[in-house]
Amino acid sequence: SSSTLAAGDRRLVRVTSSIDGAEQPCYVILPAGFAPEGAAVPLLVSLHTWSGDVKQRDPAMEAEADRRGWICLCPNFRGVNDSPDACGSPKAQQDILDAVDWAVKTYPVDPARIYLTGASGGGHMAMLMAGRYPDRWSAVSAWVGISDLAAWHERHARGRYGAMLRRCCGGAPGASEAVDEQYRLR
Repeated sequence: SSSTLAAGDRRLVRVTSSIDGAEQPCYVILPAGFAPEGAAVPLLVSLHTWSGDVKQRDPAMEAEADRRGWICLCPNFRGVNDSPDACGSPKAQQDILDAVDWAVKTYPVDPARIYLTGASGGGHMAMLMAGRYPDRWSAVSAWVGISDLAAWHERHARGRYGAMLRRCCGGAPGASEAVDEQYRLR
């Protein structure tokens, strides 16, 4: 992972997963006027959408983080929700925590001001992370987040999202106790 970023740069770094050692891509954007030896600043963790990955951008949010002097961190958390390692899996959860830990070790982040946000599939992960790790976040904003994966599957069973959920969870809700447990845990 590189820690030599200039203010305003959006740089791809790699954060090693503490679960499986996989190198996970993550973007970091430092605010204008950022001073590595300066006062601790807030960290905004922005989660990509359901069908998105680390390359997804939210220019308005990035600009607002810059205006406020916040570091913006955009982890991949196993990318598009179409495999068992994605979609709220333990690996996906840990990828977000590992990225935050990396940022806190690399930059002067105020641990009392770590904010988490996401929309749609990112909102799903933001709600999951808020529920599982409430002490890690100062605030969480989930916009149009998916709160019930089995209901989401029912609504989209014949479409692309239903197929993606079946790949993530091992089948359709009701297929087996193990599959139902995946929907519940995620």
